Amino acid sequence: MSNSSSLAPVISENSEVLQEITREDVLLAAAIIFFVAFFGLIFNLLGITVVMKNPILKNSFGTLCLSHSIANSGVLFVFFIWSAPTTYIQAQNVGGMLGKLLGQLNILCWDACVYSHLAISFNRFFSIAIPARAIFIFSRQNTLVIIGIVWFIAFCHIFPYFWYDKCFITYNPISWTWNFAPTECGHVISTYTDYYTSVAIFIAMSSVDIMTLILLIFHRKHTSFASSEESQRRRKVEIRFFMQSCLQGILFFYEIFNFYYVSTLNTNQWYVFFTATFAWEICHCLDGFVVVLFHFRHRIFLGDASRLIRVRGPSDHTKSMVSRY
Repeated sequence: MSNSSSLAPVISENSEVLQEITREDVLLAAAIIFFVAFFGLIFNLLGITVVMKNPILKNSFGTLCLSHSIANSGVLFVFFIWSAPTTYIQAQNVGGMLGKLLGQLNILCWDACVYSHLAISFNRFFSIAIPARAIFIFSRQNTLVIIGIVWFIAFCHIFPYFWYDKCFITYNPISWTWNFAPTECGHVISTYTDYYTSVAIFIAMSSVDIMTLILLIFHRKHTSFASSEESQRRRKVEIRFFMQSCLQGILFFYEIFNFYYVSTLNTNQWYVFFTATFAWEICHCLDGFVVVLFHFRHRIFLGDASRLIRVRGPSDHTKSMVSRY
């Protein structure tokens, strides 16, 4: 690590860590970064399109997913335009203002993803626990406020990074890792505003998801036979949304577990690359793929959205109940 007391997923630049790396190794690492970012951007941009076009996502859940996909795209954009090409050419002078600004943008989008995960988990919990009130709690206006809060908190995380001389994170194309500043401020932002925050949010998100799962099981046992066709249809939509949220939560766990723990178990450069840099990137890539997997319908892009609307119920009331949260 660039800061020995930091818990951030980076490795140091000293000779004990950096093994003999061939040009073929460099090209392979650059290609992996490039293609994961490339396909990740495609998945997330397609996911954004799906959210905007799919009638079933014209609700708070869809709006939160839209914000989350935008944040994913921001992270992958930095990998695509900066990490991949600088690794390919083995750039030496990457610690300047441009590198620090891109690192700051990367952390901004990462933190927006972290808090978006939590917001989506609460959205699913309230929609299952108190569906009637959830419509008002997650009204369009309130959802936009929540998204604004998510991005505001993410911005607060990167505020110290405006002290560019002492607080920054930059990409090192030699070690293929992101490194925090080797300063006291670098230690604080990597340990407290990055590591501890991510773990705390994951614990909170997981707790909410477990409570949601318990509620789903309870409702299934007590309403499966007595519910109307409309209620069962709505429940299926809620379960699909929850499954998407859980799968994205698993990806989040994979990222932080590798990023903050597994990557510290070995100093081999390829090992650290796959458990830190690659784990960070692939999580945001697959996040977009999950949205597409759960909600892509070819009819959306063929202009036949009416069939999607009809399956939600024969009445306007049914359609609104399914789609408003």
